[in-house]
This record gives sequence, C-alpha cells and structure tokens, in this order.
Amino acid sequence: MNDANIIRLQHFFQVDIAIKKGIYNIAPLNIQYTDNDSINKYTNDLNDILEYIFCELKCISIDIFGKESSVFSKICNLGKIIKEQFYSCEFDIDKLIIFYKNYLSNLEKDFINSVHNECVGYTMGGTKTIEKAKSINEVLHFIHSYVVNNDQILQIIPLINTKINNYQYPIRLRGFNTPIFEQLFNQFPIDLDVGWTDMVIINEKKLIMMVRDRGHALTIEISLNNDIARLEYFIPKLCNIEMINKLPGINKVNKNSIGATGIIEVPINELSRELFNFISMVPTDADMVFENAI
Repeated sequence: MNDANIIRLQHFFQVDIAIKKGIYNIAPLNIQYTDNDSINKYTNDLNDILEYIFCELKCISIDIFGKESSVFSKICNLGKIIKEQFYSCEFDIDKLIIFYKNYLSNLEKDFINSVHNECVGYTMGGTKTIEKAKSINEVLHFIHSYVVNNDQILQIIPLINTKINNYQYPIRLRGFNTPIFEQLFNQFPIDLDVGWTDMVIINEKKLIMMVRDRGHALTIEISLNNDIARLEYFIPKLCNIEMINKLPGINKVNKNSIGATGIIEVPINELSRELFNFISMVPTDADMVFENAI
C-alpha cells in the first residue's frame, strides 16, 4: 500500500474545506465598499482567491481523475472562462457581485440532482455531470460527491479491523489508528440491520461511512470540532418519503426529489448513540411505498 494514496485523500478534504471557507469569506455582500480603494482591495483579494482555488482544483483533479481526464480538462477550461468574466468586471462592484453569484457560489438544483444520480455509493460513479458545471461551487460539489461515494477510491486505504454482523455482512474499518473512531467501530451494533458497511478514517478529525441497504447506499461524513461531531449525510434512494422527512437534520424532500441530504450536530460523547439511532431510522427497500398500492 502506497501512503501517497492516503496523502492525496487527506489533501482533498483539506482543500475541500479551505475552498468552501474561501468562497464564504470573499462574498461581496459581507464587505463594506465606501471608496475606490476598498473596491480595488476586494478585486485584488478576489483575484488571489481565484488563483488559489484553480491551482488546488487542478491538483486534486490530477490526483483523483488523472491529467488526461475530462474532469481536469473541464476545470482548465472553466478556469479560463471564469477569469475572462472576472477581468470584464473592471473594478465595478455591481458586476463583481453578479460575477460572484454566477461563478463562485452558484449551485443549481438540476446540477445537484445530476450529481446525486451519477455519484451513488458502492458504484464506481461517472464523470459526465462535470460537463454541466458552471461555477466553482458546482465543481467542488461534484468532486466531493464522487470521492465519498466511490468505494473503489476508499478501499485502497489499509484495513484496520473487520467484523461480521448478524446478517452476515462485513463492517470494515480503514485508514489511521484513531481511538475515537476505532471505539465507534467497536460499538457498531452487529444486530443493526445493514448490508456491507465501510468506515474510513481520513484523519483524526474525519470519518466517512458508506452503509449499504439503508436508502440503497447511505453515506455519512463525520467531522469532529472541539466537543461537537457534525454528521453530513446523503441518501441516494427515497424508499419512503414520509420516513425520510422525519430524519434529524433533513432537508425536506418530496416525490420529485432525487436523493436527500441533511446535517446533524451532536456532542461527541453522544456520537455513537445518535449515529446508530439515525442509521436505524433511514428507510430500506422493505419500507418502500408504492403510489398505486391498495
């Protein structure tokens, strides 16, 4: 096993967070513009963050997809388009505000739906959706979804431990030896009705879980910050909309929704209880509701 594979994944998650913070911090509506100097400073800061973002996006796209990939090509082309649009703003704050919304922060619902359809847990996933990306946020959303839902990527990470649940499916722990996540693995109930389950420790603060047979292939990203655990989840299949809308932290769905997402924040000392309770609440195919059922 080459440690470079783990380093690349660590780098991706660090970059993922850094770019998201950068997009938030450079939002023009968060800043006061009283004179030309403040506008000029904002323009220069925005130029710097764009240079940083595209440098990192190119790096992680090579690491994950390869330099000859359509993803790397798309990022290079989009970078040229975005820079041209940025230069056309010419220190006009009204144009810069529109530019920021269109090319940095925008995340279209149709794009999210396409990503949810293509990047599904326990599949290799595809890359066609990247061609639809028009903003940095959309590119980042695609790469993140591709990584956390691609078991071919996650399974290159070393196996730490494994156990078999009561349904004869493996629960596997991969990555680095980290006490809090190893304890979470040990506490994973073997009587919890799930299929293949992978728990991947990215670093001492981040764990990714892929749980088969709950919402088809439930993915959960757990991040630790001080005394709080943040659980970001994605459910690719809406087996039962009523049950899904009762999940903690859910972004409400309807029959036209493609997948479901949500965020839960809990004290770290309550993480195991809340996590396993949440998984038990995610519907399975057995909970499927058919509209024409009598």
